[in-house]
Amino acid sequence: DISTVLKQNQEKSSLLISAIENNEIYPYFQPIKPSPNNSSALVIHELLMRIKHDDKVISAYEFIEIAEARGLINKMDLMVIEKAFQEINKTSYEGILFINLSPKSLIVGDFINKINSLVDEYKIDKEKIVFEITERETVKNFSLLERFVQNLKSEGYKFAIDDFCSGFSTFHYIKKFPIDYLKIDGDFIVNINKDEKDKAFVNSIATLAKELKVQTIAEFVENEEIVKTLNELEIDYCQGYHMGRPSEEFVSLK
Repeated sequence: DISTVLKQNQEKSSLLISAIENNEIYPYFQPIKPSPNNSSALVIHELLMRIKHDDKVISAYEFIEIAEARGLINKMDLMVIEKAFQEINKTSYEGILFINLSPKSLIVGDFINKINSLVDEYKIDKEKIVFEITERETVKNFSLLERFVQNLKSEGYKFAIDDFCSGFSTFHYIKKFPIDYLKIDGDFIVNINKDEKDKAFVNSIATLAKELKVQTIAEFVENEEIVKTLNELEIDYCQGYHMGRPSEEFVSLK
């Protein structure tokens, strides 16, 4: 029913505006852990956005589309990034932080300057910040995305393709962009022990990444059997509820 959808969208818009005005946007952190054969002691977390409102914690997937459509996502991104930087300073976190960027951020001309200002203010090591761009959402903006990524790299930040193999420009991305990490789309991971095609895809990605000296991260790792298979395929890192759920705190690898 169209009227119901419009009403829900209006309610979400009001919620977002209220969350921004009342500072109800908070950072959550999900751990990304090395595979058993990976001897790295590197600590990695992905930054996730949550809204706390009326004693409820609201996940980004419930409001991200409306936030982008209403032109609010850029402000929300900067708010959650600043709070994450504050948490890094508060806890003396020395690991790497992955930050998702909405494609809408690409058209904001001074976005990188604002990020640099926050990095300088909170004395964050740029090499420990990895910006993620989701492949499926950026194909239409390829030339703009390419320029944006090159600017990020020239500033000293790292770069990751999220949901890798979910779109149709996979090899073009690898060829054009100075990629540091590939996050393999979870659709290929969840049934990796039940579907030989999924396993073959992941194996080919791992082989290609090694040739290009790019680190691999598997998403949607939900049980130990998947971890074992990914370890056999020499995937570098795992992310998913089996490895750790999103939390307001950083976790150690110990």
